[in-house]
Amino acid sequence: MTPEKSDLIVEHISRKGAPFNMAARHYHDQYEIYYLLNGERYYFIDNRTYHIKKGDIVLIDKNILHKTNTTREYPHERILIQFSTDITDKITKDIDLYHCFHLKQNVYSLNPEEQLWMENHLFNILQEKKKKQAGYFTYVTILITELLIFLNRFIKSTTSCSANYPNETHKKISEIAGFINNNFNNKLSLTELAEQFNYSPTYLSKTFKKVTGFSFVEYKNNVRIKEASKLLQQSSLNITEIACQVGYNNLTHFGRIFKNITGHSPLKYRKIKENSRKKIN
Repeated sequence: MTPEKSDLIVEHISRKGAPFNMAARHYHDQYEIYYLLNGERYYFIDNRTYHIKKGDIVLIDKNILHKTNTTREYPHERILIQFSTDITDKITKDIDLYHCFHLKQNVYSLNPEEQLWMENHLFNILQEKKKKQAGYFTYVTILITELLIFLNRFIKSTTSCSANYPNETHKKISEIAGFINNNFNNKLSLTELAEQFNYSPTYLSKTFKKVTGFSFVEYKNNVRIKEASKLLQQSSLNITEIACQVGYNNLTHFGRIFKNITGHSPLKYRKIKENSRKKIN
């Protein structure tokens, strides 16, 4: 697999100015490792928010909706890696490298010694990706494999714990996000949701955006389109059937939202994924 076909992303970002929030749509077919070098962030994953601090590492499974958001401390510095399984599949078969992504726990805090190892290792990956010397992609593959082995060993030796919500408001909004996740295929309006959870529509709209980084409509559409994307890849249902199954009664509206989020029409998206599977096989 050449670097161009690997879907490998390695980024080092330091933000010192105004508050920064990620783009509204964020889920992908790659695994993601997010390490916070400095500062603080709120990290919304699936249906809840975590308070991330220096030395915390975040593991995101494939096709999980997630988004970082600003805390009161704006400046932050992080390293992010996204990659597909093809980057390591040819190296090892004696360990499930991706086990660490499939657990209920997403966030882990490293001690100073572990932070030092992690930061040295991540900067080695960054340098290899930046310089692109002969054999760099093979070496990056080895370094990522080593990183995954470290993470799985670390998690195995760490007592699993449930991270606390930043506050009661975050906990309540997480309950609402979970309700949307479980009922996305039904008619969901902000007014009805607010009434069910004893909020005013205005307050719920403002608070949901502040906690998750998504507006109510953005979140609902992302959850629905993520499910539609899965059905396009894993089922033989036609586009109309899929639209209805994920909560859209208007096919034109579904197609427009789908393209806004994925960049492709539903039909083109299905063809791209089918061609990608044929190449792998």
